[in-house]
Amino acid sequence: MKKELLKDFEKLKKDFKTKNYKPQIANILTATRLLSPFVLIPLIYYDKLLYAIIMVSLFSLTDTFDGYFARKYNAVSTLGKYLDAVVDKIFALSLLIPIVLKMSIKHDLILVNVILEIIIGILNLYSFFKNLDPTSTIYGKVKTIFLFTLIAILYLNKLVFINETVLYTFIVITIALQFLTIISYFIQIKRRKNLLVTS
Repeated sequence: MKKELLKDFEKLKKDFKTKNYKPQIANILTATRLLSPFVLIPLIYYDKLLYAIIMVSLFSLTDTFDGYFARKYNAVSTLGKYLDAVVDKIFALSLLIPIVLKMSIKHDLILVNVILEIIIGILNLYSFFKNLDPTSTIYGKVKTIFLFTLIAILYLNKLVFINETVLYTFIVITIALQFLTIISYFIQIKRRKNLLVTS
């Protein structure tokens, strides 16, 4: 996988050198979400919610269109897939961290969501650098849906009343899915290691 990534980096440099930007539009759009912590955390922390909503919408649109342009220009790559997975976690943490910084003590379970998401990110990086070809599991995909739904509910709770039972239900379910994701990644890593040893 690292070899494929290096090839993609070489292609990226070549495309920029020759000003052939079209094959890299998807990666450029994906990479813009790396800016999300520097933009969203200050806006949300200082209650500039209107600007924050606009920026969240713009960042979310990049997530929608990067795949479209990758398919349109036949530019689906290992770099794009890996970058997309990394920036999605950064984007989610950009939205969760301000909540943690400003939350009341009764919502301290959200900190568990943040810590578990960081652990999942570390496992992904470990799998990559050990050349274990990390792939998303069904638990990871469902977890992502619940995580972003939880984030939406947490911010909606700033504008309208959300029943505490509903809020805590989503927090607990997301934590459970994060644990299942971590376990599934550990199993995946162990299997891939065994395959490398026996091959």
